[in-house]
Amino acid sequence: MKQRDSKSNLDRIRDELERRLIVMRYSKESTKKYMMIFGWVKSYLEGYGETNYTKEMGQQFLTEYQLQLNHAPSQFKNARTLIRRMDEVLENKLFTPCFRKAKLECPLRFINYRDKYLENLSKRGFRKTTINSQKMYAGRFFAHLPEKLLLLEELSAVDLYDVFTKYEWSLASLGMLRSLLSFLFEERVTKTNLSICVPRPSRPKTLPSVYSGDEVGRLLSSVDRNTDLGKRDYAILILAAHLGLRNSDIVELSISDIDYTAKTIEIIQVKTARPLKLVMNREVEEAIADYIQNGRPQSSQTEGSRDKIFLGSQAPFSPLSAGACYAITSRRFNLSGIIAQGRKRGTRALRSSYATALVAKGIPYTVVQEALGHDDPGSAKYYVRVDVRRLRICALDVPKPTGAFAVMLEPEIRGELEGALI
Repeated sequence: MKQRDSKSNLDRIRDELERRLIVMRYSKESTKKYMMIFGWVKSYLEGYGETNYTKEMGQQFLTEYQLQLNHAPSQFKNARTLIRRMDEVLENKLFTPCFRKAKLECPLRFINYRDKYLENLSKRGFRKTTINSQKMYAGRFFAHLPEKLLLLEELSAVDLYDVFTKYEWSLASLGMLRSLLSFLFEERVTKTNLSICVPRPSRPKTLPSVYSGDEVGRLLSSVDRNTDLGKRDYAILILAAHLGLRNSDIVELSISDIDYTAKTIEIIQVKTARPLKLVMNREVEEAIADYIQNGRPQSSQTEGSRDKIFLGSQAPFSPLSAGACYAITSRRFNLSGIIAQGRKRGTRALRSSYATALVAKGIPYTVVQEALGHDDPGSAKYYVRVDVRRLRICALDVPKPTGAFAVMLEPEIRGELEGALI
């Protein structure tokens, strides 16, 4: 009986949430976006063994969601809005209206500096999305500076203190402002390097979600490869589990990226724009070939999209998105019966498991870095934190007690102390 009530809680919230979004004339794109995040919340609850939504679990989801580095600030904002809407449905309250803040424009006197900074980023090869984010944060920063400040040469630490204490800044924005202020100093616009004045709030370091080799094997073996859908999902899972590919790179994978003669996959990574060449093992090669030859539908999209390997299962058989790739992996975890125990259940978790397995085998960090397509040579060290066997090697012996503490541990003294406490 409890199981049915718990399920009806989420079902009721989902149905009422979707009904309200439609009645309030949210666009199809917005409705789809919020319902996708609802699916993430549901998967998150299931990962903790919870089938009943509460406000506390909603806030816990937001706390962990914000710590994930792969989410943009706008995605966290959408997740926060959805949790607020779910809480209102849970308590049978009407939706409270949300008013957008007036967009802050960069003051005219600082536009030239902002544009020079953005031009520098473009020359350094930053992606357009990153440059747009920098433009937004730079404009907001300049707009918050005192009106009496006419020249950036006069910018001081006192001005920055007022800006950072009066207004709210995300961790991402603080990092970008640090870069901006460093640029202004290098260009001799400011007299001192004021980037050191930008706050550095502490951020809890989360451990990567890792599954054992047996669990990954159970996940892969749970997929029914006799169906077209099973062939597709299995190929996606094995690319993440055996090669550590990101979901963004999996969905962008094209037929022309596969070299069956050399048994390699060669791509330009979506996240870093760096080339990556990986060698396929027999299982990966067979899984991709099986899907392309026996399970992949014919796409009716444009020529560029038609070459994409992974397509939807319904007409017009469009290429999958990165979000769909995550949803597929999460669903397959659910069907496999593997207990997540708070671990993530997307392709990122399979990538982390792959990297951790390499580190545990003693593979050099530089090799792991190349296999994962990382820019930072030290990035592979991130996965050492869950390698318990190798961490034990580094453990220090417990030192012998000395001084007053050693005296307290003597039987006679300890007996007297325990008697005094009684």
